[in-house]
Formats: sequence, C-alpha cells, structure tokens
Amino acid sequence: MNKAISSDTLTITNVDIVTPDGIRERSSLRVELGLITDISPANTKWDDHHTIDGHGNLLLPGFVDIHADSLEAAISPRPSTPFSPQTILPTYDAELALHGITAVFHCIGLADLGERSKPLRRRGIASEIIAAVRSFSKQALLKTHIHLRYEITDTESLKVIEDLIRNQEIDLLSIMDHTPGFGVFKDIESYRAYFKRSGQTVQEADEKYHDLLEMRKKVDEESLQSLIKSALDQKISVVSHDDRTAEKLEWARRSGITIAEFPVSIEAVDYARQHGMQTVFGTPNLIRGMSHAGNLLVSDMLLTNRVDILCLDYSPRCLLPALFKAASLTQKSLSEISRFFSLNPAQSVGIGDLTGSIEQGKAADLILVDRNQQVPRILATFVDGKPVYQTIAYPLEESLTQGSHSGAHP
Repeated sequence: MNKAISSDTLTITNVDIVTPDGIRERSSLRVELGLITDISPANTKWDDHHTIDGHGNLLLPGFVDIHADSLEAAISPRPSTPFSPQTILPTYDAELALHGITAVFHCIGLADLGERSKPLRRRGIASEIIAAVRSFSKQALLKTHIHLRYEITDTESLKVIEDLIRNQEIDLLSIMDHTPGFGVFKDIESYRAYFKRSGQTVQEADEKYHDLLEMRKKVDEESLQSLIKSALDQKISVVSHDDRTAEKLEWARRSGITIAEFPVSIEAVDYARQHGMQTVFGTPNLIRGMSHAGNLLVSDMLLTNRVDILCLDYSPRCLLPALFKAASLTQKSLSEISRFFSLNPAQSVGIGDLTGSIEQGKAADLILVDRNQQVPRILATFVDGKPVYQTIAYPLEESLTQGSHSGAHP
C-alpha cells in the first residue's frame, strides 16, 4: 500500500459528504489518527495532510452490518466441502470491504440438534469457528465482531454459550426458534414447503418436525432467561429472531431484548416499533422483491416506515444497490436512508458513539461511492482513515497530493 496514504493524517476533498443532518456538497473531510476532526468547504487548505481528490463523488459512512450470515457459506460452499476458517477468513474479509462494510458482526450458528444438524452448527465446529474469527480479528481489515445465533432447542449448548459470554468471546446474541408454529414457519405445511424447495422430501420434513417438538419440550424458561441476563450484564445486545406474534415479542421485551430481527408478520413489526424495539430486515429481500420464505416484503416495510436497520443477511452484494433502491423507493434523502445501514445498527449494539456516521470525533469509517454510473459502485473503503479497499479504476495513489509540510510516517 502507498506509504503516504497510510499516514496518520488525511484529507478527502471535493466530495459530497452524507452526514446525519444532510449532504454537505463539495466539501472536505479531515482525518487525524483515524478520527474525523473537521468537515469544511472543499477549498479549505490544511498543511501536514495528504489529500485525496474525490472528484465530486459521494462520501458515506461505512456499513455497520450486524447480521452478516454469509460466512458459513464461504467456509462450506457445498455441504460436504468445508474449508478451514483460517483459510477463508482473509479473502472473505477483503470481499466484505469491497462491498463497503467497515464493521461486521459475523453470524455463527449454534444448533446442535442431532444427526440432522448442519455440520458447521454443531458445538465443536461452531466453537472452532468462533475461536478462528476471534484470532483473525487482530489482523482483519474490518472491525470484526461475532454474532452468535442460538437455537433454543439445543439445550445442551447452554453451558457453552454461558462460557463464551463470560469470557467475552461474542459481541451479539440472537435467540432463535425454528420449530414450526413458533416463528418463521407458521405451521407444518409451511415447513414442508420449505423442505421441498430445498430438495428434501415431506417425510424428511415430518421427521425433523417431530424431533424439534420433542426437543422444544426440554427448553427451560428459567435457563433461557438466565442466559439472556448474562449477556445483557456483559453489555452484549440480544436479538429476537423471526418473531410472528406480539405475544412472543412481549416476552422478548420483558426479557430485556431490544432488537427484533426479521419479524415475519405485521403484528410483530408493529408491536416492536410501538414498544421501542428496533426492527431488522435483509437487503436481498429488497433487491429480489420477495422473501425466500414467503414472508414480509422489505419494500412494503420501507414504504410504511417500519424499518430501522437493513443488513446483508446472506448476500453482501445487495448492500449498496439496496441503499439506492431504498432512497428511490421512499423518496427519502441519502442521509435518512444511510441510517438504516450505518448509524442505527451501530447504536443498536452500543457502538454508535464510535462509528456509524460522519461526525467529528468518530472513527473515519467511510466509503467513497460513484453514483454517476448506471449501477453505483464503491471506489474505496476506509477503516479508521486507512484505505482497506480501492478499485483499480480509481487508484488513490494518483489522486493523492502531499501538503507543504508532510508529516507522513514511513
């Protein structure tokens, strides 16, 4: 990487800066020691700074993604072909950077439900992935966190999760229940339909359904409440997942849960918003114009002001297109829409005072975006003011000029 760009001081000039209060057109942003220190008109001159000419492009806050559920597919692109996490993480990390993510919460599932369990979600393997991500985070391009997705019918994993919480090995915890009749699957018929779409048989669906019902009988409310309290005591936000009823979200809210992730009915969405819970939806739903499970349309939720947070879900490629599609669909400003991708998720997990918006004193976690193409594209991604991705078509080195008294470090 160019040494000058790696210095502790940087100015990005001639850009339209998307701030929480609006777009600052043709402005400059000053960065020192990774923090945003000033936003001024583009003609402002600072000494001792290296300057990138943004050529009139957009400068947005980097995406803070609290539900990045594509790591498992990267590790095991086919069910029988897993790679070691250590092999996959460097390139996967870089891929997320090129999609504009600056802080990521990698989803790691823990659902050890017998012989039909997905291999990566068994206790031993899930624990290995968590350890690998935690170790890799020290060298990652992005601000890297772990979102543990816990299936409550896996009662034997409670002790494992308690230990992970106690040792501060996870950063976000979601409570899931995929038993038909309790969440995303309204009844056995919808469960069977999902299995058929996945290339499995009705018999297989029925067998797993009966297994899940038996496992759910073992779920202990007191133990589950204790787990949630342990997480909250450690300042770990807790998420309720795939909720269908107001009753379920009432239970979640009384348990201290503040985030409703992928609610599957209007009843659940409205309960969450009326009671101060933040709602999370996936961008693939918005880009495809449909839910893969036949549930709510994100476009409808946006048009009726029922969205707080948008995430990559299973496809990071959807993030930037979704930002512009949401703005076009709702006719809201990019300042308003960018909150769904950056500030709101950052606030929901307790890091909103550090990142998630372009404001003085916050980390310079930024994306430079060309909006003038038929399809907008990310030209560069910055984490703490350092470029972690740049497109060959927009080499930052050629846009770089040196101040009169450069303080660049070698």
